[in-house]
Amino acid sequence: MIGGAPGTAAYLKERLGPRGADVVAHRRVDGLQREPFVDAIVLDGVDLVDGTAAVRRATAAPLLIIGPDQAVAATCLGMGADAWLPSGSAMNLVAAQVQAMLAKGAPPPPRTRLKVGRIELNSESRRAHVEDRELPLTPREFDLLNAFLLNEGTVLSRDRILAAAWGARFVGEPKTVDVHVAWLRPKLEASGVRITTLRGIGYRLDELERARQRVLFVCVENAGRSQMAAAFLKRLSDGRVDVESAGTRPAKRVHREVMDVMGEIGIDLRNERPQALSAEMARAATRVVTMGCEAEECPVFAAPVEDWGIRNPAGLPAPAVREIRDEIERRVRLLLSELNP
Repeated sequence: MIGGAPGTAAYLKERLGPRGADVVAHRRVDGLQREPFVDAIVLDGVDLVDGTAAVRRATAAPLLIIGPDQAVAATCLGMGADAWLPSGSAMNLVAAQVQAMLAKGAPPPPRTRLKVGRIELNSESRRAHVEDRELPLTPREFDLLNAFLLNEGTVLSRDRILAAAWGARFVGEPKTVDVHVAWLRPKLEASGVRITTLRGIGYRLDELERARQRVLFVCVENAGRSQMAAAFLKRLSDGRVDVESAGTRPAKRVHREVMDVMGEIGIDLRNERPQALSAEMARAATRVVTMGCEAEECPVFAAPVEDWGIRNPAGLPAPAVREIRDEIERRVRLLLSELNP
């Protein structure tokens, strides 16, 4: 119970306690973070819109909101609340609604054997394979991959992922999903699937097509990171992937220190010229990788976008630029395994 009159929580304890329910009251939504799990939530007497948003960021447990305004209630229901009662509703009606949420039937058992791309997952044995290679997954990574495979091609918000992989009773920060996705991605090498990030929305598991891929690398000046990434992908894909790079504020030439360290491994960037990012490039790309491109300067891409967060090599000493070069090569190799051209 969050907010509401003290008498409401006391009544719920009296009515639901004998049925095995433990009723806990908090004045504010942040009190949820002190609970290890929840099975149902009543939100009453607080800002319902902000409260619903905060609850849905923390847990997918069933949520009953109580308030006087039908328009606000409709907004909250659209944000993920499960039920609404008007202020002043009889106590026994509130208790009955909570009981109904607690008693809601469990969903049918999911499929135990899944195959997407080259991944085969068996939830009974809790093992996942890419062809003959077993994936070294932690228990949480297994549950996360299972949730993605069950919803292949469907965009999942973080709270839906939490509900599917952690359970609806889980209470925690949605960034937990981001951390575990980052851990899972490298383990899906050569699997024929990709976890696509949709900024501000969530994630989607995509089965990679055999169609020709067009990758666009974007940074600010197109004079360092994006040039190195494009050069590596051209070399490693052996022409099987179309590659472009561009900058939001292109420099006049590729950085000297970048040309030097790439020349050490036989890649000549002396004839490469930075170019400006265009709308046509954005439309043509099937995959976009940004590296330091400011969000307000990048257009909205139709293709999946990921950011590598690699520091700018401009002006750095050669050892530091070599580290950046090697990190970009490692990431490009992983990207190529996901593209599976």
